[in-house]
Amino acid sequence: MSREEIIVGLDIGTTSMQAVVATKKKTQEVPQVVGWAEISSRGVRRGAVVDIEETAAAIREVFQKAIGHAGVKCNEAVVGIGGNNIFARPSRGVVIVSRADREIAKEDVQRALIQAEAIPASPNREILHNLAREWIVDGERGIKDPLGMSGVKLEVDSLILECSTSALKNLRKAIGLAGIKIKEVVLAPLAASCVVLSSRHKELGTAVLDIGGVTTGLVVFEEGDIFHAAVLGAGSAHATHDLVYGLQVDVDAAEKVKRAHGSALADSTSSRDMVDLKKLGGENSIQRREIAVICEARFSEIFEMAQKELKKIGRASMLPGGVVLTGGGSKIPRLDKLAKKELGLPISRGIAQNILGPEEIIQDPVFATALGLIIWGFDETFNRIATDMPEESKFIGWLKNFIP
Repeated sequence: MSREEIIVGLDIGTTSMQAVVATKKKTQEVPQVVGWAEISSRGVRRGAVVDIEETAAAIREVFQKAIGHAGVKCNEAVVGIGGNNIFARPSRGVVIVSRADREIAKEDVQRALIQAEAIPASPNREILHNLAREWIVDGERGIKDPLGMSGVKLEVDSLILECSTSALKNLRKAIGLAGIKIKEVVLAPLAASCVVLSSRHKELGTAVLDIGGVTTGLVVFEEGDIFHAAVLGAGSAHATHDLVYGLQVDVDAAEKVKRAHGSALADSTSSRDMVDLKKLGGENSIQRREIAVICEARFSEIFEMAQKELKKIGRASMLPGGVVLTGGGSKIPRLDKLAKKELGLPISRGIAQNILGPEEIIQDPVFATALGLIIWGFDETFNRIATDMPEESKFIGWLKNFIP
């Protein structure tokens, strides 16, 4: 019987937490989801742990529910991290090829990446990922796989993704207190992109907008590799808070109104449709269109922030693959129409690829990050190169498709 490997993807968000369990045998091409769970988040604010014990209890709860549902034993997870404590910066590493015959070896690739990390950053940040965007050999650009090539000078253009040291330490403490080992920590929107983007999307040039509760992750791919990443400081929960003030109901009622009657496009919402707020603690009835006006204003702000970020990197209206929407906040009706209007790009809703499981999980954008964490954990093309020079680099990130 083929040996079965188990991986748990654990997405710790501000408004909710998801855990998904998947298995894969050596004879299987893609993993199979066998268990999952979702709970309301506790002890987390704007993506950062603010109460370690409360967060640990919530993590333990969602993790145990998921592995209990799967009927497996496991105490390790690939963990997603997001929030306002994420920072991205470009970097470059340059080395001289070490072999006498000038053939580029793994050691040269390692040294180039370590060199890219050597550029000092803020002392209170820790590197999550060092993502190679482009390799350059003796001035020849656009190289994807430098191994085995001949040259004197090897350069790497990389994207360094960092996290606040305190935020990362608090997250690790909470997960450890929950009795779970961390297999790896991955930027949440990067994980989501692993499961909702095809290789063709990445090659064409595509952005992923992972709309969460209080933040929105943006990841841009071009020519098969990551080009840019950012975390925007607004999410779907802001629309909920706007409804609280606009409708004069409590937060729970506002969330129910948003989910049941919300729309991201007021123009396509009839003013004749009425919503009875008395059933939800309100004092009267309101036009459904008024709810849509409130929601549209907030989601328009998110897309304006995304557009500003795309302009900053020179990719506004210049992504042939368009934008893929995912995350729990993307479930509101007509959001794709509003996104197209605001961004001027083709828009699609992300559906998990290269993983098997019930449609209720695979097609639910709430689980995209947890599913992506599973893909990340199983996929051997996301290579992590260990280094025997820990004082120079605590972590060498993701190298894609060029380590044999």
